[in-house]
Amino acid sequence: YFYHTHDHVDRQQALGLYGALIIDPKNPADAITADLEYTVQLQEWLKREGLTFPSMPMDGGFPNFFTINGKSYPSTDTIKMKVGQVLKIRFVGTNTTAIHPMHIHGGPFEVAAIDGATLPQNARYTADTVNVGPGQRFDVLWRALRPGKWLLHCHIPHHTTNNNVEEKGGGGLTMIIDVN
Repeated sequence: YFYHTHDHVDRQQALGLYGALIIDPKNPADAITADLEYTVQLQEWLKREGLTFPSMPMDGGFPNFFTINGKSYPSTDTIKMKVGQVLKIRFVGTNTTAIHPMHIHGGPFEVAAIDGATLPQNARYTADTVNVGPGQRFDVLWRALRPGKWLLHCHIPHHTTNNNVEEKGGGGLTMIIDVN
């Protein structure tokens, strides 16, 4: 689940008054099991004239910088795995304006939960992208099929360049999954 402020949302939520609430099922047999877990909270910012502002869906307030858990690539975390392991990624739309098509290279994933509700086994589906909008949540299971450094990123190019200020490649909504 996801919690956030309802007072001055444009400022308070954008400046960090939000988070993930992870609730384990009453019956442990109902848990979505994986070898590793990682929560990806998406955020959007407006940087102008050296200052950072909360982004808002209005003229002059659209975001030009994007973060995962408060960091932009290359400062985002690297998830280390071994071939054959399963990673549960919780995508949380803590952003305020855009829909982010989140994608993982190196093979598709299984969508196992949507908006805090675990999908029955027969309702789960395979995808390589989920569209995470403001307030939405997806739990996906990704199996490391082969060694490599696999990108987890938003498929909107502007969201992985951060206003084109990076000097050593991309930025923004990008992470690495390092599989050995």
